[in-house]
Amino acid sequence: MVEITAAEVARRLGVTDRRARMLLTDGTIRGRQLPSGDWLADNDDVIRYLQRRRKGAGRGLDRATAWAILYELSGVRAAHLLPRATYTRARARIRTWPAERLATEVASRTTTHRYRSANVAKAQAGLIRTARAASDLIGSDLLPDMRRVAGYVPADTTVADYARAHFMVADPSGQDVLYENTAPLHSYTEPLPAVVAADLAVSTDTRERSAGLHALDEMKRSWLRSHTR
Repeated sequence: MVEITAAEVARRLGVTDRRARMLLTDGTIRGRQLPSGDWLADNDDVIRYLQRRRKGAGRGLDRATAWAILYELSGVRAAHLLPRATYTRARARIRTWPAERLATEVASRTTTHRYRSANVAKAQAGLIRTARAASDLIGSDLLPDMRRVAGYVPADTTVADYARAHFMVADPSGQDVLYENTAPLHSYTEPLPAVVAADLAVSTDTRERSAGLHALDEMKRSWLRSHTR
C-alpha cells in the first residue's frame, strides 16, 4: 500500500486539511493514524474516492471510453473502439477536461496489484511497461527506473497467472506493480505515451506526478491543434 499525508489528500481533493482528516477519521478514505496524531491515507483509496465523487455528480467513464481517450491523446484514432455517440462524447471530454481530471478519470480503467519480485528484469520482460519504467516515452527529464516492475500484463493473461509464472509475491507495500490489461478488443500490446503519462500522473511521487500531468497537458494541446477546424 502506498500512503500519502493528509495534507496531500486535502490538496488532491481541493478541501481543507480539517476536512481531509475527517474523511480519514470516519473511514470514508482508508488510512491509519500515527502515534503523533498525523494521518496517512491509502493513495489508491483516495483515487477511488475521487472517482466515486465524480460519478455521483454524473456518469463516470467506462473502461472502453477511458482507453479510447488515451489512444486519441497518443495520436491513435480510436473510433473503432466505441459506438459513434460514445466516441463523440470521449472527444468532447478531451477538449474540456484539464489534464488532472483526465488522469483521475481514466485511472478507473485498470486495477493495480503490488508485489515483490525475486528477479525484476525477468518479471518486467513480458510486460507492456508503463509509469516510471517507460518515462522515456513522454519526453520527460525523468529517467526510466528499471529497478522496479511497472507494466500491463499481456491481454490474454491475468495478473495472478503472470505473477505466479514470474515468482512474484503479493505484498500491499511492494514496489513492483502489475496493471490489469482491460483494453477492448485486446488492443493494448505496445506502450503508448498517454497511458504512461496517465499512470505517472496518479503517482504519489511529486516529480512523477508533475511529469505525467505536464505530458498529458502537452498531448491534449497537440490533439486540440490537430482537431480544430
